[in-house]
Amino acid sequence: MPKVVDKAAKKSEIVNAAMKVFAQKGFANTKMSDIARAAKIGKGTIYEYFHNKNDIFEHGFLSLMELWETNIAKRIFRITDPEEKLKAIFYSFLDFFEGDHSEIIDVMLDFWAEAIRQKDEQRLRVINLEKIYQDFREIIIAVLKEGIRIGRFKPMNTFMVASLLIGMTDGLMLQWIMNKDLIDIKEAYRCLIEEVLSGIYMK
Repeated sequence: MPKVVDKAAKKSEIVNAAMKVFAQKGFANTKMSDIARAAKIGKGTIYEYFHNKNDIFEHGFLSLMELWETNIAKRIFRITDPEEKLKAIFYSFLDFFEGDHSEIIDVMLDFWAEAIRQKDEQRLRVINLEKIYQDFREIIIAVLKEGIRIGRFKPMNTFMVASLLIGMTDGLMLQWIMNKDLIDIKEAYRCLIEEVLSGIYMK
């Protein structure tokens, strides 16, 4: 009886192997054969699951974004206080990208830079930053509005404040990626959460 292959699990194995190779060799220098070797499958087999490197990266990136949003939802599910909920959102961002998924950030930047160099519109559409920012902004805006409604936060332009908070988060993460010895990312986030966010609390 032929062995039944769990295709979803096999795709995940290939993606995980590919991300490690991308991180080591760079996206441009990685060949499909390198990924097949890392995943311990034949080169022909890899094409049964993915068309090319872009396809593999897109699958991994979208899966990661879904996992990140799920982690945020789980973290804030039982929190009712908007202040604590806001803190939990930003700490979940830190924990997620500082932990097991930290190498994906380097791969994302490499993929993005290569797409810009090649003026590859297809690749540029893979990392849909507009949607990522929109989703993150909507989560924050909902918490800010709830905090205003119950009198915990000051009246504010929630869209603009959410955008500024995302901008600070992005800036901190980028500086940390460029020089992890220069920026203590945990202390940076503590300052963001404890000092910057305190400015929106109702006295």
